[in-house]
Amino acid sequence: MRSLAPLFLLPAVLTAQAPAEDAKAMVARYTLLLKAYGQKAQDASARNQRLPLADTPEGLSVAIGHETRPAERQVLLAARYLMFKAMLQALPKDLPKEAASLASTVEYATGLELAGQITPDSPAFDLFEAFDPEAMGYIAWHASGGGFVAQTEAAAAQKAFAFLDAVFARHPNPAVKRRALETAIDLHSRPRMLAEVRADLARLEAFDPQAPAIRTWKAWLVTAEKEDLLVPRPGRPVPAFKLPDVEHPGAFLTPASFKGKYVLLDFWATWCAPCRGELPNLHKAYAAFHPRGLEVLSISSDRKAADVVAFRKDKDHPMPWRHAFPEGEAREAVMRAFQVRGIPHMVLVGPDGTILATEGLRGEDLQKTLGKYLGNK
Repeated sequence: MRSLAPLFLLPAVLTAQAPAEDAKAMVARYTLLLKAYGQKAQDASARNQRLPLADTPEGLSVAIGHETRPAERQVLLAARYLMFKAMLQALPKDLPKEAASLASTVEYATGLELAGQITPDSPAFDLFEAFDPEAMGYIAWHASGGGFVAQTEAAAAQKAFAFLDAVFARHPNPAVKRRALETAIDLHSRPRMLAEVRADLARLEAFDPQAPAIRTWKAWLVTAEKEDLLVPRPGRPVPAFKLPDVEHPGAFLTPASFKGKYVLLDFWATWCAPCRGELPNLHKAYAAFHPRGLEVLSISSDRKAADVVAFRKDKDHPMPWRHAFPEGEAREAVMRAFQVRGIPHMVLVGPDGTILATEGLRGEDLQKTLGKYLGNK
């Protein structure tokens, strides 16, 4: 039986082996380490060997617990997250579902932990620029509180964009500054905020006229401006749809299924944390407004309809309304028709099939918006 003594000595071992590097040296070391890290870990496991303790997520967890310097701690958090991500990508495809789910949960938890601690000028962004550039959007959203604090989505978004502005203003790395601008463009593009995309693009072009993303986003804007004429918005008819009814196999739900009723279209998935976070508000709204003529249609983006059925068996979120599960081209078509760029996404439709609202449908705003149309008691 292997002795457990080294585990108790782990902090001392790491302290003895690791000199007090500064953040810049840490970034350089972990940049080298993270190249092909997942494959290195897999190869070591296949040979029944271990990587050096300080070069593992376990070792970094201990180092994080003992690191009091903010910048250096942020680099360690980023390195640990990137290690987990690399290891997850290198896992065998036939890994048991429970093991794969646990690994994914650990990756998510470490990402969530670091996202709330990274500052705009953090050297950790140098690591993300090298190995996971898209992480900046995730960090900006969670730096704002994201969907995990009591605030409106609009307030969270405002804080997220303020965070990106701070990265651009304060970070010394030009590549990270450019990434902040490109991330702002991307985030503004998802809800089709075209004026904001144009402004962000002008800033990017002024900062780095040779940035490859400029041509891509200019082409996107041309297409988006044409598509904007078809975007579902208040006052326009609800786009046509024909979606398989989860509870009645072989049956379909269409706008005519809800004629004469107010219907809240809810694009969601069981795996979407912000979607699950909206469910208490949605249940309260349904209980209050269903007797006054409100229907809800949840349109799932899950892998299979059985995931929705299993999820609803939990007494904490029965979701006692209508459910649709489109697949393949049917899913892509309805997402295109409603210009869904991310979930959760909600649309309120009136009894005559006219779109009433596409905003103010999350958090505490939901009941206020519904009250505006269905009346408050």
